Amino acid sequence: MSHYKEILVAVDFSDTSIRALQVARDIGTRLNAKLHIVNFVPMRVMDMGMEGGVDFIEEMHQKELEESREKLKILIKEHTTDEDEIDQYTQSGEPAAEINTMVELTNAELVVIGTHGRTGLKHLLLGSIAESILKIADVPVLCVRSS
Repeated sequence: MSHYKEILVAVDFSDTSIRALQVARDIGTRLNAKLHIVNFVPMRVMDMGMEGGVDFIEEMHQKELEESREKLKILIKEHTTDEDEIDQYTQSGEPAAEINTMVELTNAELVVIGTHGRTGLKHLLLGSIAESILKIADVPVLCVRSS
């Protein structure tokens, strides 16, 4: 494991993703690795009958991106120190669809994500971003449960 020098951490501001950040930070500290912390903001599906249409949707998305950037700054300030080497990103798109783009952009050798560990009907209905990332990631993925 000592070869990991670039670690990508995907966060969604949930307790589970905060735990994943803490685990990634611990690994990063031990390995002297850089953390690349990313939050993905999904694009909204446009209602063709909606007045204002594309412009309104784009304006809302830009607002969500800015809010996410601010939340990410706060999260990083609360859960890291000045000694940690960190880059932060707020990206448009779905995590499972964009994770390999971020891996390539950051040269990440490990992805750390939180998982809620849903099973049964909840898993079937809600799906699992973590499971999707596990299936498509080009590098090893560490899934962290909150408890």
